[in-house]
Amino acid sequence: MSDDTPPGLGPRGESGLAYWQALRRGRRLPARTDIDPAEIPKLLPGTILVDVLREPLDFRYRLVGSEIDQISHRNFRGIRFSEILHMRRGNRLWAQFEEVAEARKPIWSEVPYVGADPFIRRIRHCLMPLGADGETVDMIFVVVDIDRIASAVA
Repeated sequence: MSDDTPPGLGPRGESGLAYWQALRRGRRLPARTDIDPAEIPKLLPGTILVDVLREPLDFRYRLVGSEIDQISHRNFRGIRFSEILHMRRGNRLWAQFEEVAEARKPIWSEVPYVGADPFIRRIRHCLMPLGADGETVDMIFVVVDIDRIASAVA
């Protein structure tokens, strides 16, 4: 995918992608240390940071925003994708994270929601690579948009 913001990315995803692009400052990849939470308070509830582990390739949740925690059936912090049945190698989500880690470019897509919240209409995420050396992806910055339908009770 190109770095152009696609239609339908969602407001939080668009803001996250613009922030990531600004952090690059001429480098291929920004580093985790470039992210300043004080600059992105509206993104934080839907932000996830994922470590990229090598040999063998795996991914580990480092930080999970409060809005993601609220719709998840467990606390994923510190858990490897290989330890989660629906996130293991061979799954579409694993493939997306692998693509970001290898291609060193952001991707965005709709994500299936398998939780119990009946008011979630759809979830979209934007995955953006981070690298301490500006070249090797060692972390993935994820910004999630959660679209909800209004509840029947006002």
